[in-house]
Amino acid sequence: MTTSSPRLQRASGESRVAFDLREGKTRLADLYQRDPCRVLFPEPEPGEPPQAVMITTSGGVTGGDSLKMSVEVGPHAEAVATTQAAEKIYRAAKNGGHCTIDVDVRVAEGATLDWLPQETIVFEGAQLKRRTVAEVVEGGSLLACEMVVLGRGASGERFTRGLLLDSWSVRRPGRLVWTDTLRVEGETPTGAGFGAANALATVIGVWDAPQPHFERARALLEAAQDVRAGVTLVNGVLVARILGEATMVRRATIRFLTDFRGRRLPRVWHV
Repeated sequence: MTTSSPRLQRASGESRVAFDLREGKTRLADLYQRDPCRVLFPEPEPGEPPQAVMITTSGGVTGGDSLKMSVEVGPHAEAVATTQAAEKIYRAAKNGGHCTIDVDVRVAEGATLDWLPQETIVFEGAQLKRRTVAEVVEGGSLLACEMVVLGRGASGERFTRGLLLDSWSVRRPGRLVWTDTLRVEGETPTGAGFGAANALATVIGVWDAPQPHFERARALLEAAQDVRAGVTLVNGVLVARILGEATMVRRATIRFLTDFRGRRLPRVWHV
């Protein structure tokens, strides 16, 4: 007689949010949400565009879970999307497999989107495959940031086993202009530039004329303290990296994004 492990309940959530410009004002055009994904719309600061705040009501993600998120901004509209808190990727149960997060971002002609989720904390033993695809039409503007923390350093935890496969792609109409994948399997790769760092923030910027934004980002990152930071342009896409200890990377990322945007980050970042 053979026995098999009980089948664990898995989460399969999805959220889609779209904005468009009507009567001279950016308004919600479409919304779909399925547990454990939810979207909130807090009142923005005066003079700022509408915000969409993504929430995972399960409190975290683990092996076998699948989440999909989509943000779309229509022609000449402007919006900010973020997450309510850090996303926690828990240790995968035995034979639980990896969890997946798929993010789809679309920015139309003349539109502006700031996609600024808070950090993703990958616990020891977690297995995450995340794919983010951004499509930006000519005339559109995108500023995006993803921050990954490997292990819970504040609890003395190091990331020595598990999987992180984090892929990014940026497309302009009809062509792929930039793609990048970070793979960490097992011990954090000290020999691959991480050193003693346990956190990495990546900032992506897409504009028709990226050079002035690049110069501004370079000046700001040259003044960064307690982290390693740099920025480059690849096929017209701004790519900035901030690497170091998690608390310092978060602090440096907030400072950089605040100065670069010329406005505070959404309130959920400061709770």
